[in-house]
Amino acid sequence: MTAIPVVIVSTNALIRGGIQQIIVQPETRIDVTGMFASFSELSAFLKDHQARVFIMDDSLPKGVNLSKELKRLIEAHPGLAVILILQRPTPSLVQKALAIGVRAILHKDDDFQRTLNQAIQLAVAGGVTISPRVSHLLEKQQALPEDLDQRDVDVFDLLTEGLQPKEIAAYLGVERKAVYRSIKKLTTVYDAQNLPQLVVLAQQHKIRPLKKRE
Repeated sequence: MTAIPVVIVSTNALIRGGIQQIIVQPETRIDVTGMFASFSELSAFLKDHQARVFIMDDSLPKGVNLSKELKRLIEAHPGLAVILILQRPTPSLVQKALAIGVRAILHKDDDFQRTLNQAIQLAVAGGVTISPRVSHLLEKQQALPEDLDQRDVDVFDLLTEGLQPKEIAAYLGVERKAVYRSIKKLTTVYDAQNLPQLVVLAQQHKIRPLKKRE
């Protein structure tokens, strides 16, 4: 049986090495053919080399739009099965990733010794894997307050994580002006006077509760 060629992208060298150590085992028949810190390095590699599976986390160089880069990559290499490991799995990002053809969405706190190789094998076979932690996030979505949509709530949640509007736009794969529209709506719902006050409220309340409407 031929080994499955796998490429890995993460800005963190320790994460790249850790993923390689987990998936390259005598019984797995997996060959890590390249590890990179950016999409540009990966794209250059794929011009002259073949890969069957692409594993990446959501650590991104500045200015990189995750969804757009993944969409471009999948369109350029339709036979490449993408596995995404998320630290901040917002519902809108998960839904967008699945829509563009990502084959597996895992959570950074998953037991990769147990799940990662399974996800690789299933992705190669054409299946889809969603981490139970990510599924739980989607299942526990609550009814949104009036005038807010899921993107607005995701923006609020990412503000809690300390991301700036530019970083949020890249992470969610949207224009920066869309993030500012969400922030404007959120400041109204939360009675915040400005973005710094909204960030404080986000840190206090995480994603909920929001103020009650009269």
